[in-house]
Amino acid sequence: MQRTHLGVYGIVKQNNKILLIKKAIGPYTNLFDLPGGGIEFGETPEQALIREMAEETGLHITNYKLDSCDSVCFWHSSTSDGSSAELHHIGIFYNITIESDAKIKTDADGLDSNGAFWFDFVCESDENLTPFAKMAIKTP
Repeated sequence: MQRTHLGVYGIVKQNNKILLIKKAIGPYTNLFDLPGGGIEFGETPEQALIREMAEETGLHITNYKLDSCDSVCFWHSSTSDGSSAELHHIGIFYNITIESDAKIKTDADGLDSNGAFWFDFVCESDENLTPFAKMAIKTP
C-alpha cells in the first residue's frame, strides 16, 4: 500500500533556536518535528498553518511567508493486516516571525503533539529529529 501525505509546516527561528514539537502519534512518534500537519477539506494551506500552529504551539500567527516545498519518501512499515505501507510525505514550509516574548504551549494538545519546545540548532542529535526538522535545523 502506498500513501501520500501533504502538510504545511512552520519554521520559527529565534536567538539561534528553532521551535519544534514532540510527536505524539504516527510514523514520527516521540521524534521532534516542525509544528504543522495536514490540510483539512476546504482549507487553504495558510488556514491550515494558522490552525496547526495554534493547536500544537499555542501561537496565533499573523506574520508568515512561504519558504519552500520539499518531499520525503522514506517511511516503510507494516499495516495491521501485515502488508507493507510506504509513505510519500510532502511538506509546504513557511517562515514565521513571532514576538520575542511570545509564550508557547508546552503541554500535549490531545492530538498530534506532546508539547512545543525551543531547541538549539547545534544541540539536537539527528536520531531524535524527523527528516523535515533535520532539514530546517541544517539551514539556520
